[in-house]
Order: sequence, then C-alpha cells, then structure tokens
Amino acid sequence: MITGFKLEKAKEQMEKLDLDCVIATSHDNVYYTSSSEIMTITMLKRLAAVFIPLDGEPVFGIHANERVTAEKTTWIKDLRVYEGGEWEPLKPFDFVASTLKEMGFKEPKIGVETLDIPGVCYDYLRKLLPEALFTDCQPIFDNLRAVKSPEELCHMSRINMATAKAITVAFEMAKPGDTEKDIAKNMIELTLSYGADTVAFMTMGAGPNIWETHHIPGEYRIKKGDLIHVDFGCVFDGYLSDISRMAVVTKADDLQLEAYKFAVDVERATMDVLRPGVRVLDVHNNVKEFYESHGHSYNRAFIGHGLGIGCHEYPFLGPSHGDWVLEEGMFFQIEPSIAMGHARVHTEDSIVISGNGCRNVSEYRDVTELQVIR
Repeated sequence: MITGFKLEKAKEQMEKLDLDCVIATSHDNVYYTSSSEIMTITMLKRLAAVFIPLDGEPVFGIHANERVTAEKTTWIKDLRVYEGGEWEPLKPFDFVASTLKEMGFKEPKIGVETLDIPGVCYDYLRKLLPEALFTDCQPIFDNLRAVKSPEELCHMSRINMATAKAITVAFEMAKPGDTEKDIAKNMIELTLSYGADTVAFMTMGAGPNIWETHHIPGEYRIKKGDLIHVDFGCVFDGYLSDISRMAVVTKADDLQLEAYKFAVDVERATMDVLRPGVRVLDVHNNVKEFYESHGHSYNRAFIGHGLGIGCHEYPFLGPSHGDWVLEEGMFFQIEPSIAMGHARVHTEDSIVISGNGCRNVSEYRDVTELQVIR
C-alpha cells in the first residue's frame, strides 16, 4: 500500500528544526517513508534506512536480500544495497556514514531515531562522523503520522470494521463448553478471510482470565455467566487493526450489565469532546470528570491512542501528550475500562476526527448491547 507520507511535509518539519537530513531506521518509519514492508528490520534486527535530505532526493539503503521487495514497492529511485548484517552489527553503519558523506554535508545536523538505533551502533556512527551533530528525529515522524491521508483513513476504517465483524461472528458461532482457543481460532480465520495478511496479536480471556489484561487464549472452557474479553488485531497491507469486545455466556447478571453500560457510556462521553481544535489534556480532564462524577476513580495514563502502521501511535489521549491539539484526519482507538466487583470490562473502538466532531468506524453491531453467547 502507498502510505500517507508526503516528502514536502517532511521537509517543512526538517526546515523548522534546521536539519540537513533525517534517517528513518525503525520498521514503522521505514515503511511509512518508503512504502516497502521490510520484515527483517524487526525479525532479524537487520538495518534498513531511508535518508531524507533537506536538499535533494531520498536514498533507500537495504540489505541485498531485500532488493527485490524494495524494487517492487518503493517510490524512492535511489536504491542502494549495503554489505553485512546483524551478524556484524556495526558494519551497516559504515554504509550509513559513507552515504551521509557522499551527500556532501560539511558540518551536518542529522536527525536519527535515537530510540531505535542500538547505543553501541549510535556511538560508532558518531565516531565515524565527528563533525556531525546528531539529534532525535522521532517527533517529525510522530507529527507526520498522526494525521492520516484520505486513503489511509479509508483503509483503516475498512480493516477495523472487518476485525469487529470477525469478533462478532466468532461470538455468534461460539457455544458453552468451547475453549478460549476455539473462539480465538475462529476470529483469526474469519479476519484472514476478510482480507488480513497476518495476525498482529490475539489476547482473550474468559471467566477468571478476564483479570489478566493480555491473556493468551488457552484451554479454559466457557460456561454460563462467564464474561469474555478479547483484544485482537491483524495486519492489512502494512496497517494494523485493534479492536476489543466483551461477551457473556448465556446471560449477564446485573453487575456485569452495569459495568458494561458504564464502559459504553465512557466511550460516548469521550466521543462527545473529540473534535478538531480540542487539546488532549481537555479530553483527559473530561474523561476523568466523567469517571469521578459516577463514583469511580480515574488514574489511567490514557483513554485512547493513535493507530496506523504502529499499534500505539501518537498522540496518546492522556496527560503525557496534553499539549497536542486534535486535527481532522486523526485516527484514534478509544478504550475505556472499568472493574466492579466480579465484573471487569474493556472495550475498544476506532474513531476518526472529522469536520466538527468525530465518528465511530468500527461499530459493526450496536455496542450498547452486550453480546450473548447462547
């Protein structure tokens, strides 16, 4: 898929920070800037790098094994292959240094992903280029990726709806006595049949296992009165889905229904304040006030997060990103949770910021009704 990366916007950000070049090395940002899915970045910790100079055209450096993939998918014309790999981790950075030197910078200011490059490699690169000033460029990519293109919004709306549908249908197929693993397998197979390329993550817990936030589905057999919680996502053309749903076996009791209704009400209350121009801190404060006005404490780090090529993208809807301002085209996962006695509920929906408000793009079935497995 062609991502939402715009070279001119990246250069505008670079100019503000007085950067001569930025280098993308993380899987997500290499994919975002190049439109090439290079799996070995994460699987094998093997370098791939996109060099974006302020003046001039980008360069894409990859291992020889990735040449065919890159040639088939990237828009970058200057494609270069380096020698070495994860078995000699410093050698690829000789290529990085030589590429930067070839670009003709005298005393360059270079933006790199300091959270991605291993410390020993970063130190080695700085020794190779003592005249260069290195700084973190992650904020550039965070800002660029926070606002999606129309094509990205369409794609992500579709894939999250497909995932929500798979969860709903799998719960419809389930019956008392099924194992967590049985239900999870059906969800995965359905999502793949709806167009997913692979599973990103699958967590599901039933009965006593709902208290484990990221429970791996196992051999627990669901029985009458059990709540079931799933948090599940797949990869579709390089982008992630991320949906959480609840169900109950046979019949919910009053406390389960109360907890579920509260979670849905929190989602609706959050959506009421999501619109362009609103500060993230104001969103957080509204959510906190809603919890406390209903007699519940609220100490969560965030009520939601961005989604796209990565599962947790900026901004997070919490105090740590309180100064961010919502913009049209942002895509969020809103995920309220609540624990009341024996009931623990967590839901998650995909929300697009648009026009004067927002819209839910993952509500395959009416989420105000707790799904029942019969």
